[in-house]
Amino acid sequence: MKTRGVVVSVGARTAIGLTAVDTGLAHRAAAAAMSAAPLADGDGEPATMCYLPTIDPFVVGAERAVALGRPALEEALAPVVERLPYMSVELVLCLDELMAQRGEDGTIPGSRIATELSRVVSRVAPKLADVQTVARGPASLGFVLDKVLAKLESGGADAVVLGGVHTDYDPARIAALVSKGRLFSPDNLDALIPGEAAAFLVLMRADTARSHGLLPRLRLHEAATGQAKATVDNEESAFKAAALTAVARQAGRGLVDDGLRAGWMLTDLSFEMMRLYEFQAMCSRTQRLWCEPQYCDSPAQRLGYAGAATMPLHLVLAAEAWRRGWAPHDVAMSFAGSDGGERAAVLLSSP
Repeated sequence: MKTRGVVVSVGARTAIGLTAVDTGLAHRAAAAAMSAAPLADGDGEPATMCYLPTIDPFVVGAERAVALGRPALEEALAPVVERLPYMSVELVLCLDELMAQRGEDGTIPGSRIATELSRVVSRVAPKLADVQTVARGPASLGFVLDKVLAKLESGGADAVVLGGVHTDYDPARIAALVSKGRLFSPDNLDALIPGEAAAFLVLMRADTARSHGLLPRLRLHEAATGQAKATVDNEESAFKAAALTAVARQAGRGLVDDGLRAGWMLTDLSFEMMRLYEFQAMCSRTQRLWCEPQYCDSPAQRLGYAGAATMPLHLVLAAEAWRRGWAPHDVAMSFAGSDGGERAAVLLSSP
């Protein structure tokens, strides 16, 4: 398989860990972060969600996203801080769709988040050439990764800092989930558990990393995207799974060409049955891509919904697993789907 880029450092902040290492170790130990939050559900009871109690409970919105993202970004930058001043660097930030919409105060939360986090990068990378935001929810990374890898391949950038931030810790967000019947509770299992997370990675070409003495944490091979008809707001059958099947086949074409298979699936599945049905249908139609153990990893079921941080977090978890020897297989595929029907898949492998 062709290696289009490598990840040389990672950083994360989640409800089970304040760093990528903590998150990886806790996830490996099957830690769960669900607890009663200081936010009320539709019945006035504490909502069940996965959140960081270390952040001020009165901080919400863009301010909370920055509080999540800044330490995760700083962690990802720390191992390469001595190299970045000599490189052309870009920052690509994955955000949820709501963060790109203008709020009641007239501001766009995503713009504030991007501004604050770009300052963190520019302090260590004076050649920061561009800051880009992609507000397409959980599938955001898939929709931008091909362009990022193409830019690295062409020499348009020496390094790309890529990541995502997400938080459901907001009364308005909880109210929206309640109104659509999507908030998890003992009486509503066909739902998602709200969460929050931030995850960042530094990407380079393999030869660039080697010339700077940086060891790859994982290799990136292919990204694919599609548009599903079935969404949380319509009655289309999830069992058609045409878009998810297509992106899996497209991302896995390098596997087929080289006679290889993947044994590890990293998904964004929560407990919403529509997405579970879709994933089951995709798996049954793409068996030529998979080998034992066909291990399916769904962090959102224990860490909470991660929104736009989903796929960056998948890559962080994979990097930590390969680094420490507990990954179930050397080849993995990351899947994510957004509420608007966007579907994405990324093929990655151990270094």
